[in-house]
Amino acid sequence: MEWKRQHKMARASTLTLLPLDRYAELMTIPLTWFNQMNGPKAPLGGGCAAVWDQDSREALAWTIAQAEEMIAIELGYWPAPKWFVNERLPFNLTGIRSDWQNAELETKWAYVECFGTEQLTLVFKDATVEYLNLDNDPLDREETAEIGNWLYTDLPACADPCDVAVFFREEDGADDPADPRWEIRPITVDIDGTTMKIRAESSLFIRPDLLTLTQSDCLGSDEPRAWEYNFGTTNLVSKVDVYCRTCSCETPVTLLWDNAVCGCGCTGVCQHATQKACAYATDKEHGFFIPRPATWNGSVNVDAAPTYYAPPESVKVSYKAGYPLNDYCRMDTKLERAIVKLTNALLPEPPCGYCNAAQQRWQADRTAIDPSTPEAAAMPWDMYTRGALEAWRIIKMKAMGAGSKTGR
Repeated sequence: MEWKRQHKMARASTLTLLPLDRYAELMTIPLTWFNQMNGPKAPLGGGCAAVWDQDSREALAWTIAQAEEMIAIELGYWPAPKWFVNERLPFNLTGIRSDWQNAELETKWAYVECFGTEQLTLVFKDATVEYLNLDNDPLDREETAEIGNWLYTDLPACADPCDVAVFFREEDGADDPADPRWEIRPITVDIDGTTMKIRAESSLFIRPDLLTLTQSDCLGSDEPRAWEYNFGTTNLVSKVDVYCRTCSCETPVTLLWDNAVCGCGCTGVCQHATQKACAYATDKEHGFFIPRPATWNGSVNVDAAPTYYAPPESVKVSYKAGYPLNDYCRMDTKLERAIVKLTNALLPEPPCGYCNAAQQRWQADRTAIDPSTPEAAAMPWDMYTRGALEAWRIIKMKAMGAGSKTGR
């Protein structure tokens, strides 16, 4: 059996492609402290005297998202697949009239995985989580959360390990069912025929209601450290909801014509005549596709509009695109590194207060470099630090790939 690890977004109102917990791993920040827990089973040590709260994670998420967008702009694709809904594309095809339905358009972002919208299917509601000490921790900390073990008759499998999504429940503090802000990630998935087993670091399962208390809430109180929680299974959720994430690929395109019949005088609002369409992919790496009407009869007649033989004014397209995950459902390691380096370059303060190893990495990435060197002068950002330069080196190498919009 082969465990496949997913890297999705982490718990914060700002959604990121690199999980916050993965950033913590790469920066050698223990996930217990990163998820607001310490105590006898997870004592502070190793030169670290800081436990994170939700305010700190929110600030980190915002910075990671900024770094990811900066990288995507330079590459022409995102570091990992993400969903785009109703992206508007002009149909600027001069001279094409009768054969416009075979015209080729291009999405804004490269490496298209599928045309369509995200679809989440509930496969197990209120799935029980078992907490296990599998690494023989001398402190007896149950470091592994497992879903789909002997407690189940079976846990129905998704088609692919990368399709599995685990969410906190509304009963435990999530705002909505399958709320993307409350997805638990990263996880590892083992599919065995029609059933599967899921594992993750147990501290990721801290009860959402506990995260509402922050350090600033407790300043000046009788319990200034009340926002820190001892690691223990009573502070972790006992159940989660498990979904399969797929692509709803039916008519992901909308064709739009100027509605000359109504114009702007009918209701006071300018409207378009529209028709649903399929997306015939011609080059997914670069985002090329042909928008073909779902029911084509040589004309378009929508809302009593006249027959349209001219091309549409524009189209809206929904799709999933980004640099492909590897065989273990994980972001490319070089792009992970670029995000971490650029994030550290953007962070004005150390990410872990007084954690020696993490602070040293942050300081190294913030070290100033000579802006007059040709390599530094070529950077697209006005940040002359070692971390920004290393991120730029990775981007330059990736930009030469087949899917890059800038490297064609």
